[in-house]
Amino acid sequence: MNCSRWNEIRRDPTRMRRLLRTITLSLWGAVLVGVVYYFVVVYQAPQPKTSREHIALQNEWHDVPIAEVGAGEDYEELEQYATLYALEYLLDYDSIWPNAEVNRLKLLGLYEEEEDDEEVEEDDEEVVVQVKELRTKPATTPKASSEQSQVQSTRRQGVISDWDHLFQQYGNKYGWDWYVLAAIAYQESKFRAEVVGMGGATGLMGIMPATGRRYGYSRAKLKHAESSIRVACMALRDFGRAFAHITDAEQRMKFTLASYNSGSAHVLDARRLAERDGLDPDRWDDSVEIYMARLNEPKYYNDPLVQHGRANGAHTVRYVAEVFSRAQSYKSKVQYATAE
Repeated sequence: MNCSRWNEIRRDPTRMRRLLRTITLSLWGAVLVGVVYYFVVVYQAPQPKTSREHIALQNEWHDVPIAEVGAGEDYEELEQYATLYALEYLLDYDSIWPNAEVNRLKLLGLYEEEEDDEEVEEDDEEVVVQVKELRTKPATTPKASSEQSQVQSTRRQGVISDWDHLFQQYGNKYGWDWYVLAAIAYQESKFRAEVVGMGGATGLMGIMPATGRRYGYSRAKLKHAESSIRVACMALRDFGRAFAHITDAEQRMKFTLASYNSGSAHVLDARRLAERDGLDPDRWDDSVEIYMARLNEPKYYNDPLVQHGRANGAHTVRYVAEVFSRAQSYKSKVQYATAE
């Protein structure tokens, strides 16, 4: 707009008011468009808080799939085993395995000599060597000697981990052998309460955040040992209800552990296959475990009886055997220490 035209508008009050009104309406229009854009595109309504009634409903029976519980997966090394007590299990690996379960897996062709999270990694070899030297060399200071004797004294008393009192408390509450809970914790996290797995499994018992939310616990709470144990016991309780008709307590426990690891849907598939071929569907050993291990073969996971597809069943079979064997070893150690 040139100066002469602007001067004409200024001298004409009607044209001046019309211009100002146009500018005002344009500004208000821009504000309105901005408000609409904010509420439509940017703004997100806050999520309602979970009510107590909703949490109560979550504790009812339901099937929790493997992706939402623990899977015995490899974990990120968040800390180094730098003390004699922490490396005790690495150095005494052979002593915590009863031969019966391992030999049975070898006969079934399911046992593999593989490097997993229970073996000493190359990065830890120097630490292991140092600890072995500590075992063979006399302590150089009275303080080191007292610390070592203190650790050995604790081991003689039959202490499995720092969380034994919680395993006992919740084992009694939910009807689970606390040695089994301790074995699950070692299998899932090596007794580390704040560990986070590569797949997202969190805490002492390797609970997925989705499972924690289902039972009313946040990811942060799952890093607390007591919360992790409580959620694991509730999940085990829920899984166990599917096998409540099995009278043999050991077999019922193994079915529940398999469900904790792979989800009860795959376990039920393996039971149907075993029953079809004339084996006992209520027995895990030398029966359902055989078909569980075959669920990664097309011949079996494409069978019409298999309703939930492929599963890494061989891993689940090893998981059950390892947890059961370790629990038996823990029980023997504690009983021996108590007898002393």
